[in-house]
Amino acid sequence: MSATKAAKLDEKLLQFKLPAQLRNILIAMIGIGVVSLLVSFLGFGHETSRHMDEGGHFHHTNLGYHVLLVATYFVIGLAITGIFFTAIQHLTGSHWSVTVRRLFETYGLFTPIAGLLLVGIVFGMHDLYEWADATVREKDHLIHHKSGYLNPTAFVIRAVLFIVVWSGFAYVFHGKSVGQDKDKNVDTTKTLAKISGGFILFFALSWCLMSFDLLMSLSPHWFSTMFGVYAFAGAFQTSLASYLVVIAILKKNGFYGEAVNENHFHDIAKFLLGMTTFWAYVGFSQFMLIWYANIPEETFFYEMRMTGGWGYTTLALPFVKFVIPFLLLLNRPNKRNLDFLWKLGIWIFAVQFFELFWLVFPATFEKLSLVHFALAFGGTVGTIGLFGLFVFKKLEKHSLVAVGDPRLDESLHHHQ
Repeated sequence: MSATKAAKLDEKLLQFKLPAQLRNILIAMIGIGVVSLLVSFLGFGHETSRHMDEGGHFHHTNLGYHVLLVATYFVIGLAITGIFFTAIQHLTGSHWSVTVRRLFETYGLFTPIAGLLLVGIVFGMHDLYEWADATVREKDHLIHHKSGYLNPTAFVIRAVLFIVVWSGFAYVFHGKSVGQDKDKNVDTTKTLAKISGGFILFFALSWCLMSFDLLMSLSPHWFSTMFGVYAFAGAFQTSLASYLVVIAILKKNGFYGEAVNENHFHDIAKFLLGMTTFWAYVGFSQFMLIWYANIPEETFFYEMRMTGGWGYTTLALPFVKFVIPFLLLLNRPNKRNLDFLWKLGIWIFAVQFFELFWLVFPATFEKLSLVHFALAFGGTVGTIGLFGLFVFKKLEKHSLVAVGDPRLDESLHHHQ
């Protein structure tokens, strides 16, 4: 008897069709993003930044590129950590995740679209990054010392390399999994486990470098060897939360059936609790080491975020991103209540945006602006809508569950 028959899956519940109402919501979100970006680029012109040239004059920058950076990094994190989580499942031989793994695989397919969004960042390099100016690289001693890495050519080469390789892994993971739905070849599972090891190694380095390029180099005089891990923790926390939101949407629209139950999203919620704690651990460790050393070259990162109205956001961040989710996820019944989890997932989406805004805008703008906040939020809503529409349309093309995986029956009978 095949695994599919033994599991008694209802194939009709595994063939997703995007509901018209959900499609309209996602399109409306994209519309909000487009309007926010247009207002940012055209409605504000070039605003004064905190960066100064050698003559003591402040540089001017276009607000739109900062809005785009926050929005782009948000969805890049979703896509790439989707590939990462897929690789983890294959590498560890996990059986619990077989019925939800197709969702992780599909996230990775968005990577080329994320690459297109990065093109806008490349065009805005001179507005975002002071090291992109050849004069600054030549006259600023510290930036000149880093210019072998921080220069436009190297930036573009790294971005293209990472997007191409990430996309290649994403399509291999998804393609082989979909192919296994038809041929039920057990060797595919073994092959994917081997490929996953290579991806994890590449991911660890490439994600750190991408985070250095897009976020940390906004303040090129500042450096932190922990920043790549810190950025990963926030992105992965958000990705885990998004799985719960999407699963809730699918379940509420009558899909999955018994293939996904409270045991599966309980496991995702446990990962979410762990990553919430890990984010706090890395974030506090980074802050503590900088505070204890009290070196001007490091402390100014936090000084910029404690003045000009930014202090409120700095004090609020650990509370909204760690304390609230941590306390809510400690309760076992909460981790098995999908109606609760999708709402918490939306909260984590909001605080991830809040953190990215906190990372990007103070590096350029001395004073906190609620208008900037609103426009950046609108831009991020737009890219989330684009990401969601892409993922749901891709889910329409194949079974929601990897029905060819030899561990399917174990996943269906998973309990804890």
